[in-house]
Amino acid sequence: MNVSLNLHSLAKPVQRVVLGNQQQLQSPAQQREKRQSPQKKTDAAISLLQLCKNSKELVQVHSLLIKTSLIREKHAFGRLLSFFAASSEPGTLDYAQRLFDNVDFPRNSFIYNTMIKAYLIRGNPRISFLVYYQMLCEGSIFPDEFTFTFVFAACSKLSSVSEGKQAHAQMVKYPLRFGTQSWNSLLDFYAKIREMGSLGQRLFDQIEEPDIISWNCLLDGFVKSGELDAARAIFDVMPQRDTVSWTSMLVGFANAGLMSEASKLFDNMPERNLVSWSAMISACVQMGRYREGLDLFKQMQVAGIKTDKITMTTLLSACARLGALDQGQWFHAYIDKYMIEIDAHLSTALVDMYAKCGKIDIALKVFRRSGHKKVFLWNAILGGLAMHSRGREAVELLSEMLEEGIKPNQITFLSVLAACSHSGLVDDGLRIFHIMMNDHNIRLTMAHYGCIVDLYARAGLLNDAKRFIETMPMEADGSVWRALLGACRLHGNVNLGEHIGRILLELEPSNDGNYVLLSDIYAIGKRWEDVGKLRREMKVSGVRKMPGCSSIELNGVIHEFVAGDGSHPESLKIYRMLDEMAPLLGARHA
Repeated sequence: MNVSLNLHSLAKPVQRVVLGNQQQLQSPAQQREKRQSPQKKTDAAISLLQLCKNSKELVQVHSLLIKTSLIREKHAFGRLLSFFAASSEPGTLDYAQRLFDNVDFPRNSFIYNTMIKAYLIRGNPRISFLVYYQMLCEGSIFPDEFTFTFVFAACSKLSSVSEGKQAHAQMVKYPLRFGTQSWNSLLDFYAKIREMGSLGQRLFDQIEEPDIISWNCLLDGFVKSGELDAARAIFDVMPQRDTVSWTSMLVGFANAGLMSEASKLFDNMPERNLVSWSAMISACVQMGRYREGLDLFKQMQVAGIKTDKITMTTLLSACARLGALDQGQWFHAYIDKYMIEIDAHLSTALVDMYAKCGKIDIALKVFRRSGHKKVFLWNAILGGLAMHSRGREAVELLSEMLEEGIKPNQITFLSVLAACSHSGLVDDGLRIFHIMMNDHNIRLTMAHYGCIVDLYARAGLLNDAKRFIETMPMEADGSVWRALLGACRLHGNVNLGEHIGRILLELEPSNDGNYVLLSDIYAIGKRWEDVGKLRREMKVSGVRKMPGCSSIELNGVIHEFVAGDGSHPESLKIYRMLDEMAPLLGARHA
């Protein structure tokens, strides 16, 4: 409802004010007005404001204040303004701004603070700061205890370093001695712009009575600045700690990859909340310890902590890396059961999980059902189509994306080029490559050139691939040459493969994969003597082949295997079964 009305139209006689189901007749009240003191009139008006349930009723009280001339009383006006500013109904903030602009008496700090806070809460920190600037320009109004609390919060949200530092200078300049709350906001500002260091300590020392929030702001500042030793020193001397203190230190260790320290801290926490659980799960996933992350979620469920969309996104990422389809589907059901908001990031995680777990059709359904499709969601489904060699669909989806006005980025074209490569769509791939260069001003990377090499190579156009590498505007790296070498092995071109392999060994002499590929090339040509020489060369160079690793999900449990490893509890049965299978496989290929 739009309540941004002309204030002059509200000065009509009001017969009654309707509040909810109550009807309060004004005629008897008018008879008692003469016997009431101004303070009682103001208190009565404020009581009416407190009874209002919506903006329509607030407008009615506003009209009453105009009729009774209480609108010129600062306290009554301030409360009316604050009620409109605090309302979440559409149009009420505009109404509050009109009230602010048309006030009949000099504004005070309370009135300015009300508008500064209102714009901050409504997600307009830039306007919030401009209202503060207007306050300074009046010259006769001084900020109070609450003003800088809102101003520094606005600067933090804007990442406005210059404006925040100017506000800091103004705070120091004013003769008023500001309290702990204002200093805490200033500390939080410097923490969020990652400029804590010795400045943070000096600011903290100026607080007469630092509270737990002061200590947490100082601790968080050192954590965000990456000064973990200083943060740990603060943590150890804090007179008291709450969950925020423990979680800040935990996040610092986790983000730095110090999993041992993070785990110890997590185990010793007297109380864990969603943030602390999420921090540990995220740290495990980022460090590639996917199973530990999933196990932590199970413990989190036992502890009775409900998760949110951010943690779900992280967990689905772990499922995608492990190929844990059953676990990923359970998470999807959990999201639906607890009605967790599926935003673009969570949709992307679901699409990526289903695509990497082999369910590309379900990934497409999730993509189609998503409301706001950001470019990274398009990239996820395009990458999934590439993974499943569905190049034609990827090309069509790119056209649909462009028609909808979504601006593609480097990853978008990388995914479509990979899809064309895996599907043998040479002409489509080359056309899209030229569109990317000429129409979309995309900065080409080595990966894009590598896709074109792979496009030619997979199609058997090995000489075209080699010529493309030689005409690239940059020196090809190992990944580009390796794509061509892999194609030489696939198509049995031993001579070109040997030439490319020797180039790779010069570029990356310690990469075991290059030796393996070249050895396979020699084996295809039955050049066993060269295979032996290459193995001796590998041994002399001190290069060791990394053992292969794989994982499989069975009944919701993820099993990981490394070549030559016997640590799995069922390893004896597994190797016995492999021994039984080997002769059958050999006979089948004979």
